[in-house]
Amino acid sequence: MKTFKNPMKSLLLYGAVLTAWLPLNAALLTDLQTADANVAAFKSQLEAINLGSDSVCAPLLQANTAARDLVNEISRIDASLAAPLQVDAEVLTALDQYTVTVLSLSSEALNLSTDLQMLSSSMNAATLGDGITAMLQLSDDIGTMADRIGEMADKILIMSDNIGLMADRILETQQLQNDNVALTQSTLLQTQKNMLALVSVMQSNSFNSQLEGLKSSGDFLAQRMDAVSLTPWTMSMELEAVSWDVRQYLGEVESVYSDITANSVHNRFYVSADTLVDLGNLAVMLRSLSTAVDGYVVAIGGMESMTSDPTLYTSLKSMLQLSADIGVMANRILEEADLILAMADNIGLQADQILSTQQSMNMNIAAVQASILAAQQMAITLFSQRGL
Repeated sequence: MKTFKNPMKSLLLYGAVLTAWLPLNAALLTDLQTADANVAAFKSQLEAINLGSDSVCAPLLQANTAARDLVNEISRIDASLAAPLQVDAEVLTALDQYTVTVLSLSSEALNLSTDLQMLSSSMNAATLGDGITAMLQLSDDIGTMADRIGEMADKILIMSDNIGLMADRILETQQLQNDNVALTQSTLLQTQKNMLALVSVMQSNSFNSQLEGLKSSGDFLAQRMDAVSLTPWTMSMELEAVSWDVRQYLGEVESVYSDITANSVHNRFYVSADTLVDLGNLAVMLRSLSTAVDGYVVAIGGMESMTSDPTLYTSLKSMLQLSADIGVMANRILEEADLILAMADNIGLQADQILSTQQSMNMNIAAVQASILAAQQMAITLFSQRGL
């Protein structure tokens, strides 16, 4: 039997949906704009800091507290997100501005580290040590801000139900996020180098077993991901299973991160060469995961014309989710390295290997982020082309 659609009913349904998502978008826009204003105020606070040989710890500790509040604000906004979202240009513009403002914080941290270097010869060892610790913590917090905003952008993308309509604009935002995170990490790496150059003192096996456990589980996950064979008929089930595996492994990474974070509040320790090797190996493992994602992108691109819309839609959603989760893993592992560095009492003797490890990790994580961006671009493009 032929059925006829009721235009008035459709209009009412559209109006109901519009009424439901408009307040959510307005709240998100307001949150992003407020958070950006708070970051801008923090930037002004950093600009106003005038370090002196007897005035180092207080302003830097105040900056640490403010930076932690900003990290918590990002977490609050992220926790308030709820699907479905209708992403519009205003929200994306606010998100762009937010990440640009956070990027500017890394430059201010670099300036402060340079100031501390210049003052080091006129400071006593205790004040200098406290200043170095505070600067490393500030560097870690700013890096965490950039990571969390990138994660929130990925979450907004996953929750959005109008990806196709906003595809070009979303791609611009994702590219900007990726570029700014890379720039932030690069600038913060130089800040860390400045601090390491000041240390002239000199074994942490505390976290080695956990880091090695993550490496072992991650290698096993990479093998499973490599073994996946996608077809137009099984694609959605296979990628959903992979996405679940990735999410489980992310839980392991988050657990180790929480343990290291809890220990960083009061503890100090000596960093061993083995710990640095373990951290570098984790970054290499993540790159193996991203290589598997690269393979999925190629496979989906080759089979999308033979794949039904429902199967492709589910598959792309799984790709967006697993890509975002791998991105979170990469961020947490970098943050773990920064926290361990901030707790270290023997930076001097390990300075060369620490720098080598940090540079290697940044290079591998950059490759991971590039793979994630490529996967997101592929998914967004197909959402648009197929009208999903």
